[in-house]
Amino acid sequence: MKSSILVVDDQAAIALSTQKKLRAYGFDVDAAESGEEALTLIEKKNYDIVILDIMMPNMNGIQVLEFITAKHPYSDVMMMTAFEDYSMAKECMEKGAKEYLLKPLDFTELVSRINALLRVRDSEHRFSDLRNFWQSTVLFDVYGSLQSIHFILDHAIESMKSSLPEKDIALLLHALDLNEQVVRTLKESSKINDLAVCDRSHRCVDCALKENVKNNDLAEGFFLLRQADTDLGLLIKQIADRYVPCFLGKGIVFLQENEPKLPLVKCDAERIEQVVNSIFEAGIEDSNHGDILKAVLSKSQVGLHGEPNACVICSLEYSHRSMTPEDFLKGITEEDTDWKNITKTVTANTLNLTICRRIVEGQGGAFKVETHQDNRIQIKFTLPLV
Repeated sequence: MKSSILVVDDQAAIALSTQKKLRAYGFDVDAAESGEEALTLIEKKNYDIVILDIMMPNMNGIQVLEFITAKHPYSDVMMMTAFEDYSMAKECMEKGAKEYLLKPLDFTELVSRINALLRVRDSEHRFSDLRNFWQSTVLFDVYGSLQSIHFILDHAIESMKSSLPEKDIALLLHALDLNEQVVRTLKESSKINDLAVCDRSHRCVDCALKENVKNNDLAEGFFLLRQADTDLGLLIKQIADRYVPCFLGKGIVFLQENEPKLPLVKCDAERIEQVVNSIFEAGIEDSNHGDILKAVLSKSQVGLHGEPNACVICSLEYSHRSMTPEDFLKGITEEDTDWKNITKTVTANTLNLTICRRIVEGQGGAFKVETHQDNRIQIKFTLPLV
């Protein structure tokens, strides 16, 4: 695909001649004769490079540059001017320009600089793709599993420390330590940019994720799906059976209610297992002796937000005692998942549940969290019917 370029110059002859010559080199080139016209074109099309004159009436090139860097950082900007001014060049580069060119333009040099900038862009995009792949792997494939391993080992040590030989307990503690070492390794390898040190005086994986993960990373992060026809009621029962020792250990009552003849859903069973694991672990961790953790599954023709949707709704409800319902929701809701602005409310569980929401949404489902004043949390998600 041709690289797209926008040439912006209030002198129509320069804009059009530059457009014509660059098209002869094989580029897809548009031209604008004012800053305002440039903004209109930029809003309609993603340009790889914008070649931008500085001295223009009304909206000058620096104002257009500021708009591009703020609203369309995908586009790289090359500034051009007839005046050799070091302070102006410095200001443009500080505001995000990648090149500073003097008129009259030498087209051989211009094309050479464009190609060099495109090569840099390609390298940056490849790095960004690798970073996104790594980040998605950490979020959707590793983080939840590490938390589950930690949860299971903690339970095993606590429940068996009085009955197992001392050497066996030492072995389990060693396994727990190895798990924590993996978390530390992930923390260090996630350190793509310098991270702020948390108030515990060391870098931790939660801090790394808060610093590097934005809402759109969770929304647009990619993960592989192997969808198949799935009996969701049976899947949840199998997962619940696995957690029976944990329920008994904390004195929690688990109840499951399935609508008769529940239809199959289309989903990646392993991913949904990850979702249910995270909800169960959050529920077990936050519940007290005598609390109830309840799963209810039913067929519906309406989604969680009232939209027509043939689906199975799974509702998981438990008591949440580690923070107020309002604080809990703040860590999970759509508008508040910018981790850099949240400190105390983002725990491993809230992060896990937000990842769960993305996993469900990635399979055509919906995810909703509701809180009640008696500190009960109700987590609902839907999956489409086969």
